[in-house]
Amino acid sequence: MTYFRFHLLFNLPPTLLLLGLAGGAWHLSSLAAVLAVVLLFTSPWDNAAARRGIWGFDPAKSGRKIGWLPWEEYLFFLWQSVNVIGTVAWLFKAFPGLRCGLPTPVGKGTGIGLAVLIVLWLAAGRLRCVPRWNYARHLLYWFLPVLAAQWIVAPALLAALGPVLAAAGLFWGTYLSLADWVAVRAGVWHFDAAQISGWKVRGLPVEEIAFFYLTSLLVAQSYLLLLPASLR
Repeated sequence: MTYFRFHLLFNLPPTLLLLGLAGGAWHLSSLAAVLAVVLLFTSPWDNAAARRGIWGFDPAKSGRKIGWLPWEEYLFFLWQSVNVIGTVAWLFKAFPGLRCGLPTPVGKGTGIGLAVLIVLWLAAGRLRCVPRWNYARHLLYWFLPVLAAQWIVAPALLAALGPVLAAAGLFWGTYLSLADWVAVRAGVWHFDAAQISGWKVRGLPVEEIAFFYLTSLLVAQSYLLLLPASLR
């Protein structure tokens, strides 16, 4: 098992299936916008973790590095995003009644909510962390505020589209956790035992499992927020 073979086994087949199922339901400009944001947001986060040694990659099973990451790692989070978005597109095509058509108005309370969130985020950044919680802190500190900000901006929209978010987030969180378990057992990537909580499910750190659920949900929410109101 190499990292590239992992993509061929676990990421390519769902993409081909979703292309067939969703057809022209993909909104390409929204897809492109999400991929751009994912690349800009996740690249420094992932590089920082690899630089600190929270996780690493077997050089014999992965390709040339860009920064601290093999090129297949960048492909991973972009490919994950494509599959999550394809799932949302298929759900809207197969079950048009899931659409709510709500806009995303920005009210007076939105700015206040975001300001409070920023203050809490800055305060949390000053908290010290023991090494065994490094992965958990690195994950939650980066991703939870973004998820929360999206709910502050569009609570009615995201609540109305809850079934879509739940379906996409739960399916891909579970699927990618299982695929990740295979890759970890094959030694494609690994974790520093001193920087994870030690809580595991079948040998997979709970932080890694949480990562797949949180990021799948974040991609689904981002795509829905960027879709034209008539398509959501």
